Amino acid sequence: MSTRALLFLFISALANVTGAWLYLLKKEWEHESSRVWIAAGAGFMLAVSIVEILPEAALRTGQAPLWFIVGFLFVHVFEHVLPPHFHYGHEGHGGLQMRVGLAATGGLMMHSVTDGVAIVAAVQVDPGLGWLVLAAAVWHKVPSGFTAASVVGATGGSRRASFAAAGMIGLASIVGGLIYATLPAEKWIGQALALSAGSLIYVAATDLLPEVNKRRSLLAPVGVIAGVLVFYFSHLFIE
Repeated sequence: MSTRALLFLFISALANVTGAWLYLLKKEWEHESSRVWIAAGAGFMLAVSIVEILPEAALRTGQAPLWFIVGFLFVHVFEHVLPPHFHYGHEGHGGLQMRVGLAATGGLMMHSVTDGVAIVAAVQVDPGLGWLVLAAAVWHKVPSGFTAASVVGATGGSRRASFAAAGMIGLASIVGGLIYATLPAEKWIGQALALSAGSLIYVAATDLLPEVNKRRSLLAPVGVIAGVLVFYFSHLFIE
């Protein structure tokens, strides 16, 4: 594994811990301000997945559609089928059972594994694509860490437990990247890219966008468009 890929994995893991720190910094958050961030993240993730990752995956394997579906369903199962209670981005309910916090953390950890795979695979293809995938990962890993900390807090967990949950999710990215790095890159890189595209689009379309569309506001669509524009100008800058 290259030094760049390893550095990107640690940055992505740090984003989870940053999300937990933001939650613990202030117990009450304005939903409107968080929705703008989440909407922009959704737009960026959709753009980088559709414009950059999927075409690259299709060039490298004829099985790209199959692995895209696998990545999509993988995150769905571990986020919304196995956990008994899950909200992305903000958890405000009190009195949740401890098993809920464990299940939500486990689901986010499994998704985080695919983040690590995506980062390493993207760096292997091209450093510019690596930067874009890292940005997409960080953009949803901050609210992911926020989610983990808020769910653990809602179950009565301590501040240390909230940080530990976010840290475990970040560590899962590093583990996923290290596992993928042991595979023959030329044989599996197309499948890994398609898998990561499926997971990113799932998070953007089924976790982030429903969260920002809960209230009728121009901020949500403007935020999504802003995220797409950030991707566009980032792409131009990297090129």
